[in-house]
Amino acid sequence: MSSTETVTLIQNAVNIGPVLTQRLRDVGVTTLDEVRERGAIEVWQLIAHTAEGNECAHMLLALEGALRGQRWTSIPRSERDALLVEVGLKDASELRAPKKR
Repeated sequence: MSSTETVTLIQNAVNIGPVLTQRLRDVGVTTLDEVRERGAIEVWQLIAHTAEGNECAHMLLALEGALRGQRWTSIPRSERDALLVEVGLKDASELRAPKKR
């Protein structure tokens, strides 16, 4: 990392509140760069394996949004659905067809 680059501490990233910050710290992730290096899914899986109930969809979407620098709710629904299907939180048959105009 060059001297002009800054490290974004995980608690300062968009979507990352105190609960997710602690869960990330518990698995050894303290910066956004660490999430970027591993990817949202891998980091989410690390957290999910620490305790039952840690596998929530909002946590995965928050991590993905943090990587993109945007609120997770602004990620297009099709991309959110694809992430959830990829990790098994949603079945592809549950996906809504796009609304007709």
